[in-house]
Amino acid sequence: MVEARVNYLKKETQNYTSRCASEAKKLVEDVEIETHNVDVVEREVADVLETSKSKLQEAIKQRDEEIQICAWELYALVDSVSKYKEYMASKISEMKSNLSETAGAVSDSYKSSLPLQFGITFEANR
Repeated sequence: MVEARVNYLKKETQNYTSRCASEAKKLVEDVEIETHNVDVVEREVADVLETSKSKLQEAIKQRDEEIQICAWELYALVDSVSKYKEYMASKISEMKSNLSETAGAVSDSYKSSLPLQFGITFEANR
């Protein structure tokens, strides 16, 4: 009876040990599968990251080129406005000079017509 009990306990221990070993093996396989899945995801993430970095660099390069073009266009516009301002200042000065000459000529013409109309004489030293 004791021997049967010992044999029974041995058999139960072996069964329990076998189940534990089987569960441990299953857990190891699950961990290996999950490790593989994590590795796959990490590679995909690395690829996406690399692609994103590349796209970002390209976008930065394109933005810098556009900024450079806009800067040159702005410089050309400012230069053009500056030249036009100089041209207009010159024209205005010329118009003022012409207006002054015309006003002087009209004044001289008017002064010379007064003596004829009213018999007034202007003395130069007066």
